[in-house]
Parts: sequence; structure tokens; C-alpha cells
Amino acid sequence: MMKLPSVQQVLQNAVRTFLRFPFVLSNTLLGTIAVVILVDHEGPTQATFLFNILLATILGIPLLTGFVLFAEKKKWGRGKALGLQLVGVVLLVAYGYTVPSDLGGAPAIHILRLLIITAALHLFVAFAPYSGRAEINGFWHYNKTLLLRLIITLVYSVVLYAGLALALAALDNLFGMDVPGKRYAELWFIILGLFNTWSFLAGIPENLDQLEKSTDYPKGIKIFAQYILLPLVLVYLAILYAYLAKILISWNWPQGWVSRLILGFATTGIFSFLLLYPVSNRDENIWIKTAARWFYVAMIPLVIMLLLALWRRISEYGITEGRYIAIVLGIWLGGIVLYFILSNTKSIKAIPISLGVFALIISFGPWGAFTISEKSQVNRLQGFLTRNQILVEGSVQKAPAPVPQNDSQQISSILSYLHDIHGYDRIQLWYQESLREDSLGVRLQPKDPALVARMMGIEYINVWYSSGGNDIWLGSDQGGIIDVQGYDRMIRGQHISVEQDKKVFTDQEFIYRVNSGLDTITFTITPSGKSLDSLQIDLHPLINQLLSNYGNLNVNNIPPEKIMLNTENQHLKVKIYFRYIRLIKEDNIIKTMEYGADILYRINKE
Repeated sequence: MMKLPSVQQVLQNAVRTFLRFPFVLSNTLLGTIAVVILVDHEGPTQATFLFNILLATILGIPLLTGFVLFAEKKKWGRGKALGLQLVGVVLLVAYGYTVPSDLGGAPAIHILRLLIITAALHLFVAFAPYSGRAEINGFWHYNKTLLLRLIITLVYSVVLYAGLALALAALDNLFGMDVPGKRYAELWFIILGLFNTWSFLAGIPENLDQLEKSTDYPKGIKIFAQYILLPLVLVYLAILYAYLAKILISWNWPQGWVSRLILGFATTGIFSFLLLYPVSNRDENIWIKTAARWFYVAMIPLVIMLLLALWRRISEYGITEGRYIAIVLGIWLGGIVLYFILSNTKSIKAIPISLGVFALIISFGPWGAFTISEKSQVNRLQGFLTRNQILVEGSVQKAPAPVPQNDSQQISSILSYLHDIHGYDRIQLWYQESLREDSLGVRLQPKDPALVARMMGIEYINVWYSSGGNDIWLGSDQGGIIDVQGYDRMIRGQHISVEQDKKVFTDQEFIYRVNSGLDTITFTITPSGKSLDSLQIDLHPLINQLLSNYGNLNVNNIPPEKIMLNTENQHLKVKIYFRYIRLIKEDNIIKTMEYGADILYRINKE
């Protein structure tokens, strides 16, 4: 029977963990205080150094932990180990100064860089004590311990939070105590920052040298890898090779989406064989090495297909951070595949070490993901503007002629990308007017991309995703102005769907009917219950025009006057402003599935 530790043992273990990781836990405490204050102030609208502290301490947890474990494994003395920790603190302070204090109004590049560096530093923790060539078994058992400890501490943290959150809710509902909603968020960050980190660090083995002799292997890991992950690998493999055959038969370029499936397949397969590594040398498991070798051989054409799919996307739309990272992952994956096929050592350490180095390298510098991506998109924007005579001698002017719809879409997409990720600093020189605006009088933020497009005389098209499937969504700009002059009444928020049984709607003497295909609307006026006159509107011309303008793109900011129909006769005048129209494409036939609209009408009884 397992013996539960006493309170005294728990406290002693906590103290021992603090003495082992003093800089890590002090860093965590500082970060927790910063995030709690930020939550309490509900995200300050002004610049604050708390953002600098928070982002630096997020990186500090894996960086300082890795330094401690590296020094312990190298048997460094206390002074030398302390010096390494101080170097880590200096690096964190330097990073903190690169983060804008006005993080809420800053481009997303800073958060994306944080995520990449965080991933690199977590990989550093995975190999820090075992950076040499030997002790492969110790390396595996060390990472097994980290993984299991992480899962356990997360479960503990969630359970603890649920219990304490329920207690707060009880105080609020049973005793009438006012517990603001932000207290729950603060509670979660305190548990995640202090309890979760402390508990995780307490589970890291202190005698790392002993792990090389460890032979224990949880049966659950083998079951999970062999009977859950490996069948998934086979499913992925069948799908990908069927798609590869389709490409070779039809001689079509691979779609960009396939890159996600290939990376998912590679991740699942590599992780499966990593989990099975300790038992792969046993006689009864000789199949594991054979399967692993064929897995990497099978990856060769898939890596080629991955790189071709990415090359096609980049040749059409330029480089973005996502595509840059995918290319780097493809190159890394190709290297790993060749290494495990050709190398005699086949060290599993190569996986986290190489991936961590790649992640760190691409996070900064002129060769990094952010610099290359911004430069690529700015060059594309410059090309579109120059071609349409909007950028002349280094200055932006209004378009002298209507801009082709595809060019407007591409320009809008690039402006949206720059607004969200980088800001407009690289294109500010093209404009005499500032591309930053005062937001509620508290911070300068990049102007809305629609305003920047308007400064060029271009209609901004907000494409929220390209329809790779059969659904097409055409949405109106809900902030646009609609003209109601000449009409007496408005019926707002009408929703019509093919799934509705009722397609007849009445407003006093005004009735409109929608046919089963949703492509024809008939309007009738019935004074004193008698039908006086009727009008009919055919939606096909409008839908065809919208499809001609926007293709299969899903758009949600079409100007109201461009997604409107009107008609009139002697007795009735009608105008329809569509809020959205959803279409579906089946066997090259476009069908209307639903739409929402505001209907204006006027009845002339003379």
C-alpha cells in the first residue's frame, strides 16, 4: 500500500525544492504577482513595465530550470552554478527591455516570438542535463519523468482550482459576498504559477546519474504507443499515400492544407517510436526497429510533397511566419529522416536538440521568421501598388483607375497581416499621414487596415478565410450606412433558410413569400385583406455579380449598397439589404442555403 506523505514531509520537500531552484521559483513568484496585478486592473490601457516582467518571467521558468539541471549534471560547484543562473537573469532582463511596455497596443510579433523562444527553451530543458553523446537510457527516463510529472501536476492544478473556485462561488451565492469574476482568473494564475511550477520542480529527480541504470518501463506507455498512436500513424499513412497517388495520376499540385496532415503524421510517428525506445532492443520487440526504419523511409516522399505544397503557397502568396515555420519544420524533418535512415548511432537526443536549435535561430535576426516574412509581404504590397499606379516615386496616392478585384483582395490581405503582426513601420515612409491613431485617448495603435486601404482609394475586402470546401459566405459590412430615404417602414433581422417550413411573412398589409430555392422573393400588398399588387425579385443577378467579384472567398465587409436589391411599381416600392448570404457549391451548381436581410418598403395607395 502506498504511504501518503505527512504535512511535515510535504513542507520539507517544498523547502528542499526552493533551495534547489531558488532563482526559478523567485522568477515564478515575480511573474505571478505581475499577472495578478494585470488581471486585477483588467489589462491596463496604458504602458506598464508589468508586461515586460511577465514575458521575461515566462521565459525564465524553462531557461533557469535548464541551467540548474545542466550545472547539476556537470557537477559544478555552488559558485559556478550560481554564476550560470545570474547569466540567465541578465539574459531575461535584456529580453524584457525588448518587449514594449504598451503590449496591449503592440503588434502580435512580440507574442509570437515569445511562443517560439518558449518552445525552444522547453526543448532545452528536455536535453540540458544530457547534452553529451552518452547516457541515452538516462535521457529517455529523465524525459519520461518530466512528461508524467507535468501531466500529474496539471491534473492536481485543475482539481485544486475547481475546488477553490467552487468555494468562491459558494461565498458569493450563499453568503452574499461580492466575488468579482476576475478573482477566478487571479486564482487560476496563482495556482498555475506557484503551485503547478513548485509541484513540477519537486518531481524532477535529484540524482540524475542514477537514471542511466533505470529499467522500469510503465506498461501503460507501451499500450498507448502500440495500440493507439501507431494505428493512427497507419491511418495517416494510408490517407497521405492515397492523396500522393491522386497527385501523380491527375498531375495536380498538392494543396497547402496537406502540410498540416504530414506534420501531424510525422509528430505522431516520431512520438510513438520515442515512447517505445527502451523496449525496442528486447527480442520480443524486434519489430519496433524494423517499423521505425520503414516509417522514416515512408516519410521521404511525404517530406518532398510537404515542401512542394509550401513552395506553391509561397510562390503565390509570399512568406508569412506560419509558412516560414512550416518550411523550417519540413527541412528539419527531412534532416531527421535522413539521419535515422543513414546514421549508425540513431541517437534520440538528435530530435529535441536539433529542433530546439532551429526554433531559437528563427526567432530573431535578419534570417528569422519575422524579418523575412515582413519583408516578403511588404515587397508583395509594393508590387501590387506599383502595378496599379498607387505607389509612385515612393509615395502613395489614390488609385487613378479601378483596381482589379483580385489585386484589392491581395492588398487588403497584406494590410490586415501587417496591422495584426508587425504594424506599418516599414510602409510609413510611403505616406505623409501617420498610420497610427489615438485609441480612446490612451495609446497609439496602427490604423484599421480598411482606413489605410481607403487612403489608397481601394475597397477593403476582409477575407476571413478562403473557402477550400463547398461553403461560400458573403457578408455585409455591419458598420456601413444604409439609405432609408423614400421608404416608410423597415423589417429588421429577417432570417430565411432552406430548412424553414414557413416561408411566408406578414407585416400589416405587406406580405412577402420566398420560394423553396430561396432565389425568388415575391412581395404583395393586401389592403382590407384583398391582394392589390405584387412585385418579384430574382436573386440570381446579385449572386452572380457577387461571385464574379469575390469568387469562392468568404467575405464579411461587402459595402451595403453592393449586396442590395430594389424594385418598385405603381403601388409598392421595396429595397432589401442583405446582411449575409450563404451559398453551397454542389457539382458546380451554386445553391442558396440561407440569408439574413433588412427589408424596407413603401405602399402607395393612390
